[in-house]
Amino acid sequence: MDNILTLPKKDQANRIIAALRSGTPPKEGVDFYSVGREQLLTYFKDKLIEIKDNGISDIKFVSANWGEGKSHFLDLLRDLALKHNFVVSKVELHSIDVPFDKLPIVIQHIMKNIATPKERENGLEALLDDWSFRNKAKNKQEIFNSLKDIGIYPDMRMKLEEYQRYYNHVAGPEYEQCLQVLKWFKGEETRTRTFRDVREYLHSFVLFIRSLGYSGFVIMLDEAEAITSLSRIGKRDLANENIRQIIDNDQNMQGFYVIFASTPTFLSGEDERGAQSYGALWRRISDPLQGLQQDSLQKVIVELPKLTEEEFFCLAQKIKEVYEVAKGQNLTMVNDNHLRSLAHYIQNRGDQRVGTMVRSTVAILDGATSSDFDFLAGFELIVEKIREQEAIDKDR
Repeated sequence: MDNILTLPKKDQANRIIAALRSGTPPKEGVDFYSVGREQLLTYFKDKLIEIKDNGISDIKFVSANWGEGKSHFLDLLRDLALKHNFVVSKVELHSIDVPFDKLPIVIQHIMKNIATPKERENGLEALLDDWSFRNKAKNKQEIFNSLKDIGIYPDMRMKLEEYQRYYNHVAGPEYEQCLQVLKWFKGEETRTRTFRDVREYLHSFVLFIRSLGYSGFVIMLDEAEAITSLSRIGKRDLANENIRQIIDNDQNMQGFYVIFASTPTFLSGEDERGAQSYGALWRRISDPLQGLQQDSLQKVIVELPKLTEEEFFCLAQKIKEVYEVAKGQNLTMVNDNHLRSLAHYIQNRGDQRVGTMVRSTVAILDGATSSDFDFLAGFELIVEKIREQEAIDKDR
């Protein structure tokens, strides 16, 4: 990447380790323990610059088996996009809670999870506040005219003007009214009062973002394989049709980038419930040269490479460095030979899960703070217990 990283501060290191211990990708500092993704990150950096400079739109699928680091990689992409001045939202799809056959629900989660380069939380509200402040001196007609010139559709023009008026009230911001308008932007009002067309809404929202000087809007949708869990064929077809329409992008949303992350069960064509079950989508994402070992990153689907044993070792080293900052002490009782043994053992278990390596490393470092720590006597047992727990989590 562009800069040589220093170690995190102690409070940040503690938050990172706490998240890794629980098996949850941290919301910050992902660069501190990332290895083996340099080529892909370079590709995505160049793509983000292309979208920023040329105002194009695009879509990408990142494929990897469960536990191989998809969520972590999306976190790396999120930070990369924020560095290039994009507005970003990352959402984890779910067959019940966030089903892709119901776009209005997905939109609610997208808008709730918006982050900007300055605001990682409550990003949508920050965008509206910023716009309202910039347009404080404009009257209602001037606002409508300027938004029409940008290409914002009528319903959003009305809601933006309404938010600006409440935010810039002469007696001070009327926060209750602002929050009510904010619910419309989040898609949380009743069906008769919220926006009527998701694609029309997204098109205008991207234009709104770019009018504020941002590079564009990046949406990251994790766990796309949840589509295969939809119980009814009609629901799966609708979810796949929604993806197909995003790919075709008939609204030509400039500066819009959608990245799906999924397991091969959805993307490989091997599962009859996956993308291949919907021909209109499969024709757009499948590789016509499949089987000829074409590894071009320009394909719609790119595979997240498996980490090598040496990369597993480097990963463990980085986690140890962060852990030592968090604890404020050097853990000399866990040395490089120990970490190499751990990397070798997990690499030869067959599944090669990054998550297993991460959680095992943290568990071993936790044990190393005890006076009776014996790495050789316990590290294999730790790995196997974590693998058992991961199997339970995967089936939930």
